[in-house]
Amino acid sequence: MRALTLANVPYVLAGSIRDDGPLPETVVDNLAAQAAMREQTTKATMVVMVASALHSIAAGNMLPTFCVAPGGEIKEITTICVDQTEFLVSKLKDRGTHQAFGVVTNAQDFMRLLQLELGSRI
Repeated sequence: MRALTLANVPYVLAGSIRDDGPLPETVVDNLAAQAAMREQTTKATMVVMVASALHSIAAGNMLPTFCVAPGGEIKEITTICVDQTEFLVSKLKDRGTHQAFGVVTNAQDFMRLLQLELGSRI
């Protein structure tokens, strides 16, 4: 979250009625959260969903299949779904997010490997 904030990457933290004391940036009104998610998903060129089944399925349902890449090229939105079970990837594909690539692993391991890979390119 800190890296997203420092890089000015937009994100939406959507809460639920069960959240007890969410982070200040969390949108706790479900309709407002859905509107904010829809606004961001329509701009997406790549989506990485990590260890949150309900939010991943919600975002996947709002996600267009294609986007206009820089330079005007129309391309499929790269969608990566990371979870420790195959359930989430199957649910996404069953509900229309057919372009999702599934990575079945622990979220912490994925994030650490991603950090190491990105760090080696800087």
